[in-house]
Amino acid sequence: MNLETPAGMSLSATRTESLKAFVAEIFARLGVPAEAARLTAAALVAADVEGLSSHGVALVPTYVERMLAGSVSPETEPTVMHDAGSAIVLDACHILGPLSSDWTLPMVSERAREHGLACITVRNGSHFGNAAFWARQIAEGGLIGIVMCNSHPSKPPPGGVERLTGANSLAIALPSAGAHPFVVDLDAGGVPSDPAAAIAAMLVPGAAAKGFGLAAAIDLLCGGLSGGALGPEVGAFEGDPAAPYACAHLFMAIDPARFGIAGMDERVARFAERVRASRPAHGVSRIYAPGDRARARRAESGDECPLAPELLAQLKECGAKVGVQGEL
Repeated sequence: MNLETPAGMSLSATRTESLKAFVAEIFARLGVPAEAARLTAAALVAADVEGLSSHGVALVPTYVERMLAGSVSPETEPTVMHDAGSAIVLDACHILGPLSSDWTLPMVSERAREHGLACITVRNGSHFGNAAFWARQIAEGGLIGIVMCNSHPSKPPPGGVERLTGANSLAIALPSAGAHPFVVDLDAGGVPSDPAAAIAAMLVPGAAAKGFGLAAAIDLLCGGLSGGALGPEVGAFEGDPAAPYACAHLFMAIDPARFGIAGMDERVARFAERVRASRPAHGVSRIYAPGDRARARRAESGDECPLAPELLAQLKECGAKVGVQGEL
């Protein structure tokens, strides 16, 4: 089955479960335990289901290349370097980003319920896919989730020509009395995240000085509070596969109930409805609240995941490299 995107590009509808199994088997062949391999595959496929192909299985060949070169470890758990109750530093030891992130979520949520809020920073991390994927899971547990990561420099300061900080994603998710969290996913320029663009060229920060300042702040929060890499110290994800990427992550969870204000989730739901009901501009048929578009794509995808035929071919080639055969 082929689908047509608005841009006219043909996509093949691949069964989601088959895609997850194929990708998981690739990681398993590289020494990642079966359950961890399935988790990594699920995190990547989830991005493709939402239409965020730059965060999805297109990353698998680079992940594999880095694992074969030794810059990404097949181990599954980070190391706790500092634990002050509500403030924790982890060393991911260059394991797969989805694995260090999945390990972090229960801890940051548990500590937030204990202390009111908690923050975990992660150094020596790897690419973890879509920041909103992790923030949303925190919010689904009734907490406010804030997730950030830094990346290899791609943005100069206003008026400058030297890349000093990266696209540096930020996702914020709030629990709602409605069926779904209120989820905002941005890069530091104030636009929807597009890591492919960040890799391809120098980016001029959106919102000028404010955009660059936000990117720099995310860089300093992630790399600074973790004691990890920041700015030019972060490797190039698409660069030398033997050189560690060594990005830094930050996960924060906040328990609204600890602020003594009742009904925060109901206020979030009402605000989202107000956004959806707001007056559209000329030619716009529908207004979406943050998180609505990704949720709509998940619903529309059903049990199928649209992928470009060339990407399917790359995945099969990548699988064959490590001994995985089969159809997608």
